[in-house]
Amino acid sequence: MCSHNSRLPPTRVTIALNTNQTQRAPLLLPSNACPDPNSPTSICKLVFKAAQSKLRIKKPSRIFIAGSGAELVGEEDWKRAIRNDVSLLISAGEDYVGVNREAGVHPEANPTCPIHVLASTAALDKLSLDQLQTTAHTLPGLVHAVGQPDLHPGFKFPIGAVFVSQGWIHPPLIGGDIGCGMAWFRTRLSREQVEGDKGSKVAEKLRGLEGAWRTAEERERWLEDGEGNCGAGEEWDGSLGTIGAGNHFAEIQVVEEAEVGCGLVEGEVVLLVHSGSRGYGSSVLKKYTSEGQVSLKEDSAEAREYLEEHDRACRWAKANRDLIALRFLSCLEPGQPAWSLGKNDTDVVNVHDAIPRAKTELCARRVVDIWHNNVERVRWPPATAKIGDTYEQAAASASSGTDAYIHRKGAAPTLSPGTSLPLIMLPLPGSRDTPTLILAPQFPSSTSHGLKNAFSLAHGAGRSMSRAKALSTLSHKYKVSNLLKPRGGKGTWLVCESKDLVFEEAPEAYKDVEAVGADLVEFGAARRVGWCRARINYKCRDERGGGS
Repeated sequence: MCSHNSRLPPTRVTIALNTNQTQRAPLLLPSNACPDPNSPTSICKLVFKAAQSKLRIKKPSRIFIAGSGAELVGEEDWKRAIRNDVSLLISAGEDYVGVNREAGVHPEANPTCPIHVLASTAALDKLSLDQLQTTAHTLPGLVHAVGQPDLHPGFKFPIGAVFVSQGWIHPPLIGGDIGCGMAWFRTRLSREQVEGDKGSKVAEKLRGLEGAWRTAEERERWLEDGEGNCGAGEEWDGSLGTIGAGNHFAEIQVVEEAEVGCGLVEGEVVLLVHSGSRGYGSSVLKKYTSEGQVSLKEDSAEAREYLEEHDRACRWAKANRDLIALRFLSCLEPGQPAWSLGKNDTDVVNVHDAIPRAKTELCARRVVDIWHNNVERVRWPPATAKIGDTYEQAAASASSGTDAYIHRKGAAPTLSPGTSLPLIMLPLPGSRDTPTLILAPQFPSSTSHGLKNAFSLAHGAGRSMSRAKALSTLSHKYKVSNLLKPRGGKGTWLVCESKDLVFEEAPEAYKDVEAVGADLVEFGAARRVGWCRARINYKCRDERGGGS
C-alpha cells in the first residue's frame, strides 16, 4: 500500500497508442493514485485500465513517455514522470515508436538534410512526419530524405520512406524483412474462370501452400542462382516458398486497363506475390543491431559483412517469391509439366533436372520483380544534373557523384538495380477489395530527373490504422465470415484462416490507394498506365506439412 506522503495530487495526463499516437484520450489521475506499480491503486494499473476502455488496446503491457521514449517501470520512474499534461504512450509489448531524442544527435548528423514529402492528397499523420524529420536530422551521413505518400509510422523509423546517406549504412532503415518486395507473374487462367462465384472454386484449389516445400536438398537446388547459392541454412531455408504473415499476400488479379506496351495486357489474369526473406532477414538485422547500434561506418568490417548478408537475403527473397509463384501455378495450372517438376512429387532425380527448366518458364512468366526493403549503392548526386537536362544527360552524369547508399523501407525503385535504366512499370497495390495501380516511373526536370524522389515510388497504399486499432475497431464492426466473401458485385475472395489478420489487413486499415497514386502523378514521379482488380487474395491457411 502507498503511504499518504507517496501519493500524488490529481493530475491531468494524455494517454495515446504507442503505434498510432494520433489515437489519444485525456485521463485525470485521482489523488489516491499511487506511483508504486505493485499497489492496488497504482497509476500504472489505472492507465492500463483506461487504455483498454478508451484506446481499445486489449493487452497493454508497457508505458513510455512521449518524446523521450523513457519507459516507466518502477516507483521512482513514476514519481519523476507524472506531472500535468504529460503524454503517456501505451504499448502492447512493442518497443517505443519514434527516435529517442534524449539519446542525442550523432556528431556526423546533418541538421540541414533536405526532406521531400510527396503527399498532398493522401493523409499523413504527425507521428510519421516527426519520425521522418527526426531520422533525417539525427542519424549520421544522411544527405537526402523522402516521405512517399504511403508514409506511416514504424517502430522508431517510418515506413514508406527513403533515406540517402554518405559514409554510413543504417540497417534499421531497411528493417528486418530484407529483400521484401513484389513480383507479377502471368497465368493461363481466363477472366471467366475467376469472375464472380467462380472465384471461390479457384480459391478452393489453393491447397498445400503452407509448410516446407519438398526436401532440403531440393530447396538448396532452388536457391542456386547466377551468383552461386544463396541458402541461409535449414533453419531459414525451411520457410522457402511460403508467404509469411503480416501484410504479405499472393493475389490473383484481372488486368482491367493497360496501355499498350506497359508490360501487361488488358483482360489477362496475373498473380501478384508480396513476400520477402521471412525469418532470415530478421536474423540479419538482429545480428547487426543486437547491442543497440543503428549505424555502421561504410569502411568498417561490420558494414562490409552486413552488406554481404543483406545482398544474400535479397537474393533469397527473390527466390522465395519465385517459388511461391511456382506453388500457386501448380494449383492453378496442374497440367503444366514445368510446375510438377517431375513425374511425381518424390521423383528427386527428375526434379533436380527440371528445376532449371521451371525457373526458365517462371522467368518467361515474370513481368516484374522489385525489392522495396533494401539498400543500394549508387553515385550521388549526379553533379552535372540540372533543370532542363534530358533524362539521358542526367543518368550519364551519375559517375560524377560520390558513393552513397539509398535506403528503402517500404519504397519501390524506379531504376533497374545497379543501372540507370528505368523500370517500365511497377505495381501499387491497395488491400484486397481495392485496385492495384500500374505505374510507369517518370523522370521530368521538375523532379531533377528522379533525384528529388530518390529514384523511388510508394510501394502500396500504406497503413492508416495501426494493427491494434484495426483489430479493435473492425472486429466490432464486421464478422469474419463477412470479410471472406466479395463485398459488392465484383469483390475479392479472401483466403485467410487467421482471425486477427482478417481485421488487421482489411481495406479500411489502409489509405486510399487512388490518392497515393494521384500524389505520385501530381509530383511528376509516375504516370498511371492501368489498373488491376483483385479476384482472390491468399494470406494463410491453417495447414502444416509439405506441399506441391
